[in-house]
Order: sequence, then C-alpha cells, then structure tokens
Amino acid sequence: MNELFSVKDRVVVITGGTGVLGACIGEYLAKQGAKVVLMGRRKEEGDRIVDKIRAEGGEAMFLVTDVMNPEVVQKNCDDIIAAYGRVDALLNAAGGNMPGATIAPTGTIFDIKVEEFQKVLNVNLTGTVIPTQIFLKPMVEAGCGAIVNFSSMAAFRPMTRVLGYAAAKAGISNFTAFLA
Repeated sequence: MNELFSVKDRVVVITGGTGVLGACIGEYLAKQGAKVVLMGRRKEEGDRIVDKIRAEGGEAMFLVTDVMNPEVVQKNCDDIIAAYGRVDALLNAAGGNMPGATIAPTGTIFDIKVEEFQKVLNVNLTGTVIPTQIFLKPMVEAGCGAIVNFSSMAAFRPMTRVLGYAAAKAGISNFTAFLA
C-alpha cells in the first residue's frame, strides 16, 4: 500500500467547514483517517456534519469562528493544539459572494455597492490571510505542515459578473504565490 499521500492521523483544519466544499472535503478526509477540525459560523450545521463524520467512524470536531477576527481564530488554534497537540494542514475554504458585489446582466460597474464589495473582499481574502498567519506559526515550530488556499478561475479571467468575488480570489492567488 502506498502511504506517500496518506492523511491518516493528520490534524486537518478547514475554515468554511460548514460550506459545501469545506464539509464535503472534511467528510472525505475523515474517511481517509484524518482528524478533521471544521471551523465556521453556523454551529448547528457544524455539529450536524461532525455527527455524520463520527457516525461513519471518523474523528472530527467543530469550532465556531470568525475568520476576520484574529482573536477568535487564535482561540480556535489554541483549542486545536490543546486537543490534538499540533496542526498538520490548513484548508482556507471560507468565502462567498454577495449580490451587491455582483454586476447584474443589465447592470454596469456603477451598480456595485462598495460596502458589499468590501465585505466580499474581507471574508474571502482577509479571511484567508488571518487564519494563515495564525495556523502557520505552529507549523513552522513543528517544521512541517501544509496550507491550501481556495481560489477560483474567476481570479484569472473575468468569466462572469462577480466582480467582488473575482477580485478577492485574485488576491488569494497572489497571496498564495507570495507565500510560496
């Protein structure tokens, strides 16, 4: 059996853990033997996903978070270190879009609501930078770890009218290249 890419017993933290991508990835990694920590805003949904993972024999926990608040994310990290002793991987899957940061088919750039554009930038881009800063520290101390940031093809080419989302994802792609 090839164990080169095994995640068995690895502690994997997933922001946006109650979203479609975060939850599905968390469930899959738990089936592969990872100790999954889902982080998100929706406690009830997070608890439901963790219960499902545990019912299928996996190991998981859920922590309520706010990826734009360094104090909350630091507390999450401290709780994970207390429970598992380390963090092996961080998947930055938190994100989303808002109607006001999108140009409708009949709209123009003048229809963008700057406040909603800023919120989309914050949850996607800042919500990737803050967890990276915090969870990278124990990885550096351990001398190993992996971070996966979720971007989009919209970052490289304006495929749709999701201006705020595309700008945020372009920022994530640039941030990831910077880190590398």
